[in-house]
Amino acid sequence: MIRGTVVWVDLSDATPPELGKIRPAIVVSGNAHNPVLPTVVVVPTSSLAPEIWPLRLDVGVFADKPSFAIIPGIRQVRKVRLRGELGRLSADKLRALDDCLLAYLH
Repeated sequence: MIRGTVVWVDLSDATPPELGKIRPAIVVSGNAHNPVLPTVVVVPTSSLAPEIWPLRLDVGVFADKPSFAIIPGIRQVRKVRLRGELGRLSADKLRALDDCLLAYLH
């Protein structure tokens, strides 16, 4: 699993305000850890606009819908929750996501 990959992930055991259901998410954990750990860290996406920096970032179109990374939804998930790949973020979008994560977490 490569950092920046957009995957389907099952978040169905969530309770509000956590994001639930099967939805696209972006793998943000490091490439060195992803192959060896049973989990990855993801940022879920939503098709609901607008972009609100640094909490919600427009990351393009995935699953035929506009996608916004929901930064506060960052979470660790077991790989068995992953349901397939949808694509990858561009280098520019991944850098923008990193900027949002840094601003949100610091």
